[in-house]
Amino acid sequence: MAANPWDRLSTALPTPMAGAWLETMLARNSGTVYLRTYGSPRAREEFRERVPIVTYEELTPWLDRIRSGEREARRSAGVSPAGRAASRRPGAAHHAFTRNRSGETPLGQPARRQRSVGDLLFAGSPIAFERTGGSTSAAKLIPYSAEGLRDFQRCVVPWLDTVVKTHGITGRAYFSISPATRQPERIGGIPVGLPDGAYLGDIAGAVLGEMTAVPFGVAAIDDVALWRSETMRHLSAARDLELISVWSPTFLLSLLDQIENPHLLWPRLKVVSCWASAASKPFADALAARLPQAHLQPKGLLSTETVVTVPDRDDRPVLAEHGFFEFERDGRLYLHDELTESSLYEVIATTASGLYRYRTGDLVRYEGRSSSGLPILEFAGRGNAVSDLVGEKLTELFVAACLEDVPGFRLLVPSSESNGYVLLADADAAISIDDVERRLCGNPQYAYARRLGQLAALRLMPVSRLYDRYARIQAEQGVRLGDVKPAALRNELSWIGRLEQS
Repeated sequence: MAANPWDRLSTALPTPMAGAWLETMLARNSGTVYLRTYGSPRAREEFRERVPIVTYEELTPWLDRIRSGEREARRSAGVSPAGRAASRRPGAAHHAFTRNRSGETPLGQPARRQRSVGDLLFAGSPIAFERTGGSTSAAKLIPYSAEGLRDFQRCVVPWLDTVVKTHGITGRAYFSISPATRQPERIGGIPVGLPDGAYLGDIAGAVLGEMTAVPFGVAAIDDVALWRSETMRHLSAARDLELISVWSPTFLLSLLDQIENPHLLWPRLKVVSCWASAASKPFADALAARLPQAHLQPKGLLSTETVVTVPDRDDRPVLAEHGFFEFERDGRLYLHDELTESSLYEVIATTASGLYRYRTGDLVRYEGRSSSGLPILEFAGRGNAVSDLVGEKLTELFVAACLEDVPGFRLLVPSSESNGYVLLADADAAISIDDVERRLCGNPQYAYARRLGQLAALRLMPVSRLYDRYARIQAEQGVRLGDVKPAALRNELSWIGRLEQS
């Protein structure tokens, strides 16, 4: 019997870290400029007491310094043996070579500034940058450290190995490969984005490269129509397709619209992995109906910034073990062993790539412990997606519940012209706008503003190919098509005009 290439994943499983994740990370990065600002904490309680919780905007000055190529000033000549020894000790290099207040190094020699990036937020230089979706503005730029990428691999490769073994995968796989709608970019010689296989490491990336139904090279096609045609040509020929992994179910649904009977085309399909929580749930349900031969596994909470949860053997989203996470509710912070079942929390994440106590904006619902004792955290939506024209403060969680019965892709957006809201929906969707308005009035502030005439009545705006237009606008902001997240609410006033222009 021929060897199953997927079996090589077992040799790709990353070596577990020695010691507690947070303490190991703090020891590695204690000499960075950022952590020295807060006394270079080494223990968990010191870290939580001294280092503040930050948003992306508050971290932007540090990220700008990394993007500009700044490095901590260092002396490049005349290093004493003691200095050389210090430079080899984790966290000691900056103490030996940083400027003092007179502008000189501790040994009295002028410092020379190097223009390579490193040691500001994490030890060393970024190996790559990646762009996020940007919920209310242009895409954010996040640096990746080598250790941060290894943490990603420590989470994802074991998941893939478990899926392959649990479901007996021997055939080919399709992992979301988006078109190259953004131009290749480097910042200070550092790439923005990595090849798809690079995120899995050398061995796992090589296995996927061998078993992929759609060659990685298709991602280099910048013409969306040609990319789609080539993707469908390869997928249509992949009769042995057994595994599909995408982020957004809407991305896969748009591809399936070009196939008459996908359940007949891929009789061996065993697993489809995609987002299936919050705003993605109705689309995941539609995907499961289109591919009834396959098991649909909800994907964990993975973002550009960090991996929060990964599916376990029972398909439950359990807390990742390679990161440090705090959970905020009603202004109080909790650790994972202090959570209350069925309660909602915002995730505060610390990563090896220099995000310390970073407010992710993601809301999770604690649903107890898994069979292995790990916290189960179901993604509930984005906590920072709020629209407030006159004090109504509509949240995405609330709007998603109001739109639960609305078929197809739909989106609630504010209108600057009518001082009210517009429900964007597929042109052929049957919708009772009065029913949606009645649900929105379940928010007392929205109902009050409607009674006073501060908000105009909800309007329905049918849009042909709504999702395609929405995805195209996101792609123009630097988001890969496969990463476009379904949403129930967008709070920018520009959406109607942008959709009309598209």
